[in-house]
Amino acid sequence: MDVHKVKMRGLCLVLLMAALLLLPGSEGKICKEYSETYTVSECTSGPCAEHCHDEGFVEGECKASEFELDDYRFCLCKKHC
Repeated sequence: MDVHKVKMRGLCLVLLMAALLLLPGSEGKICKEYSETYTVSECTSGPCAEHCHDEGFVEGECKASEFELDDYRFCLCKKHC
């Protein structure tokens, strides 16, 4: 009889873990923020990524300005939320 209790608890644990993995929002959203410390006018990927790592992000990339007439590139940091 004790064996059945252990199997039932294990089955419940497995089902609970599966349910938590299937919840909406568990797919891992990416948060993006502009770097606060890398503020040069022409972004380069190496220094941008280093600054993002120092700020607690896992990735950094240079993104062009939203304004077509402006050649300014920003350092955009990314991490999982």
